[in-house]
Amino acid sequence: MSENSFVIGAVNVTSTEVKCPGCGASIGVKYDPEALNLTCPFCGLVSALPQPGTVPVMQELDFNSALQRASVNWGHVKKMITCANCGGQTLYDAEQVTGACPFCGSTSVAPAAENAQIMAPQAVIPFAVTKEMTQLCFDNFLNSRRVASKKVYGSKLENVIGIYLPFWTYDTLTVSVYDAHTIESRYAPRQNFRGVINRFYDDLVIYGSDKVRNQNIKRVQEFDFQRMVPYSPKYLAGIPAERYTVGLNDGWERAKMQISEKIKKMLFRKYFWKATIDAINTNYYNVKFRYVLAPIYLATYKCGRMVYPVAINGQTGKTYCEVPTFLAKLILIPLAIMLLVLVLFFFALTPELM
Repeated sequence: MSENSFVIGAVNVTSTEVKCPGCGASIGVKYDPEALNLTCPFCGLVSALPQPGTVPVMQELDFNSALQRASVNWGHVKKMITCANCGGQTLYDAEQVTGACPFCGSTSVAPAAENAQIMAPQAVIPFAVTKEMTQLCFDNFLNSRRVASKKVYGSKLENVIGIYLPFWTYDTLTVSVYDAHTIESRYAPRQNFRGVINRFYDDLVIYGSDKVRNQNIKRVQEFDFQRMVPYSPKYLAGIPAERYTVGLNDGWERAKMQISEKIKKMLFRKYFWKATIDAINTNYYNVKFRYVLAPIYLATYKCGRMVYPVAINGQTGKTYCEVPTFLAKLILIPLAIMLLVLVLFFFALTPELM
């Protein structure tokens, strides 16, 4: 069994529910992202939760001891469904009923196996953007697109779903040894040399699922980790959560790829036109990680006959989606500028015609 198989699996079913401390009801008790509390629809009791920024930031766990220290207790009864259309696997409160996949909208969903364990998150970034605020976030994004087609303005969000998605964060100290050579010229012969650079990377964010089909998620996954809170099932009350399909080790491999690209770009900028990098060997020290559930709204909008997916950060409101552009603007404006420059240049050369 590979190391990753210990941290990838179906959800663990535990024995507690999110109940109202007043009347004991569990069905319908939901987290309110605007007031940052739990509200009971039966007795009306409002239960305060720890506010983001008022609790100590969760510390990272040591990567090498992750399997021994990882918690699998989600704190309340969960059920998991699998979508036959896109393969997405979603965690719900046991009492919640869902008839559609939150990712692709398909109604072809079925219960998934629940006989294996999956690591529970260490922390949650609570929703701060309400569902009612998503349209404003979307409108602001459209207004920022200067070459957007006029027909896109006034579009309305559809199928808005708020969901907690899985993210890994990694910290590491890197020591990179690189071999390079100077660019040979008629004035200077080629010279080989070796260098060393040290860098610390903090909170590299890796999206923990390959199942979600909304390609815009990675465009909005910038979070304020200082405002996360220790994991509690209360923040998930009434809100689905996606289980991770990219395990701890696979996530770390993707983080190392990010680091490698950052180091290559750094060296390219440093030695641009001066030298060529032949090889880079990076060692990683004191690797730490966190498993965090973070809030994302998934939605769609229509423009003509096309349907476009939308992703909105549930903490910051950052929004991204593909937007149809006014192609005539993109083509005619540069041509008009070029024509104006040519005309001015022509008259500059022939002032007697002025």
